[in-house]
Amino acid sequence: MQTISFGHLSHPTELLLTCLAGFSCCVAVFPSYINWIKKKQFQQYVREDGPKSHAAKDKTPTAGGVVFTLLTPIFVPAAWWLFGYKVEVWHLIPLAVALICGAVGFVDDFAKVTSRSNQGISGYIRLAIELGAGFCAGAILVALNQNILFVPYPELFQQLFGGTISSALGSHFLGAWVPHPVFYILLSGFLVASTANAFNLHDGMDGLSSGTGCQVFACISLILSFYGETFMQYSLLAAGVAGALSAFLVFNKYPARVFMGDTGSLFIGGLMGSLVLAGGMVFLFVPLAAIYIVEALSVMAQVIYFKLTKKMEGEEALPFYKVILTKLTKKLPGEGKRLLRMAPVHHHFEVVLQEKGVAEWQVVLMFWIVQSLICLSVIGFIISFVSFS
Repeated sequence: MQTISFGHLSHPTELLLTCLAGFSCCVAVFPSYINWIKKKQFQQYVREDGPKSHAAKDKTPTAGGVVFTLLTPIFVPAAWWLFGYKVEVWHLIPLAVALICGAVGFVDDFAKVTSRSNQGISGYIRLAIELGAGFCAGAILVALNQNILFVPYPELFQQLFGGTISSALGSHFLGAWVPHPVFYILLSGFLVASTANAFNLHDGMDGLSSGTGCQVFACISLILSFYGETFMQYSLLAAGVAGALSAFLVFNKYPARVFMGDTGSLFIGGLMGSLVLAGGMVFLFVPLAAIYIVEALSVMAQVIYFKLTKKMEGEEALPFYKVILTKLTKKLPGEGKRLLRMAPVHHHFEVVLQEKGVAEWQVVLMFWIVQSLICLSVIGFIISFVSFS
């Protein structure tokens, strides 16, 4: 384990150039790629229970994420080589996890196109592969002695969960904690799977996920650069993806010329989760990913509420716990109530606000602004910590 020095922003020029490289590569390829997938009729089939305004999006080209999924593993290592950074095995783990998730997404996109519906591969299969990729990533990082997490009051975490303290980052408030291997591996599987699926759920309006995603990766890049030379490879990776998503946003903004598809959303979500894990910034990622967390929780709440509000024959004579368990675990006939007009929560806002005359792009802009405020708050915290520590 290398010693970490928490200091000032490292190599801003390199970060900017890598970001521009990601933007330039993708923005140059997208026009011809969009025309090609149009000819191949690789089109989106909008879900029937979605917002009525989305009917016009039917047959819009999808799987736009293939472009940055294929280009990121090319221009990022090129940037590492160009700037003279030594690449170790652990630096490749986030890319490997992202490519596995992206491959699952591509199979899902292909299944939807060939079946001409919005139904892809089984969600259980997707989840199993994502969990497996996360567990493997965590196990490899443990084996390479790279399982480090930056947490507040690391002594408290050590007392509660075990592990050791590697070093202090200028203050006892934010220190480097090396958790128990089992805890770390379980966390890695959960983080990769949950982030991949939350980002996938978030990808539901023109420019929404690409607009928030490029901000999150830019913020991750800046945070990792504060950690110093040790995490610059990860920082450059995040900067390059921020540029690639910005390029995609050019074609994905309202009205979208192409959709990201599961290929792109699972690649980005898998990369985000594994990059945060490898960079040890899980603690700071919690507020940074607040929108994605709310999106995932909104779907869970909608499903649970819908199941619990179904009427079950003879439920009055059964114990309360058995009624709850039966409703949650069995597919019962009938209709339940909905907590939200539509889930995920961005569709709820879309439907409600469109009835008040608010356009889709304005709803998306609101999410962008919220994400910007979150990113600025996290960066502000980091700067304050550096200044006063």
